[in-house]
Amino acid sequence: MTPKCQYPLCRSSVPQVLEEEKLCALHLIRQIDAHCREIRREALRGPLPLDRRAEINAYLYSQAIILAQIATSGERLPDETRPCLLSVFLNLINVCEKVARRSGEEHEKPSLAPLPPLAVAWPAAAVK
Repeated sequence: MTPKCQYPLCRSSVPQVLEEEKLCALHLIRQIDAHCREIRREALRGPLPLDRRAEINAYLYSQAIILAQIATSGERLPDETRPCLLSVFLNLINVCEKVARRSGEEHEKPSLAPLPPLAVAWPAAAVK
């Protein structure tokens, strides 16, 4: 007998990969997405200490492994779950880059130099 998701009012079965979390794939994906939003907000507040960055990177890595296991487990995923799975993978990548960028930001300040005109930056754009 397959276990059921522990999320309130959810009757979905829990894939074997997620038996430890006791959540269906869709609710795990939503939980990861919510954590990514929290991490992004935390990174926007200011530079993160080294130990917190290591903790965040370990979390992102572990969640990416779990998502990869869900995607490659061979179990059929509901149609609404597949796009969410890809979206949260991209979200994990973006959060990881954001944390890395914020950690190096204390040494670099972005310049506000104006961009060159499109015809200079890309000569083919001037040709009609």
